[in-house]
Amino acid sequence: MDSAQESSEAVRLVVPQVSDAPSLQGREFLTDWFQVEPEKLALFDSATYSDDSPHEVDLTAYPDDLVEGYHLVALLDYLVNHVLYVEGPWVAWNYGMDRVRFVSPTRASDRWRVRGTVDEVIERGDGFLLRMSIASEVQGREKPGFVVQQQVLWREGAAT
Repeated sequence: MDSAQESSEAVRLVVPQVSDAPSLQGREFLTDWFQVEPEKLALFDSATYSDDSPHEVDLTAYPDDLVEGYHLVALLDYLVNHVLYVEGPWVAWNYGMDRVRFVSPTRASDRWRVRGTVDEVIERGDGFLLRMSIASEVQGREKPGFVVQQQVLWREGAAT
């Protein structure tokens, strides 16, 4: 995370092994504040071909430092993996999203963080499906940047 941040307010949810995942149900996690580095905006646009529209687009309608909504959602892995994890060998698979809403614009100059709740933990074969409600909090703003209902499948991983 950003080394220039003040002291951490993060709320971490950590379990010793995947089989302890059910103990997370109903609990809340919170990431540290984060800012998207402006130079990463063009990299995301290039990697996703967002900068190669087949139609004429009036780019002046968007602020220069606007962070694409899908760029924000793509950062969930990075941010949440700092505060919701297993100590032992494990693997987390993105299982899907039931609902995504981009509520208010987020710019690279904005500081934001993710607050979430583990709503449900469901046993799935040799692992557990975590269903979470997540909102991005933009500093100094009442409305979230985005809200999402995300699902992640946790499984034991091989020891290295």
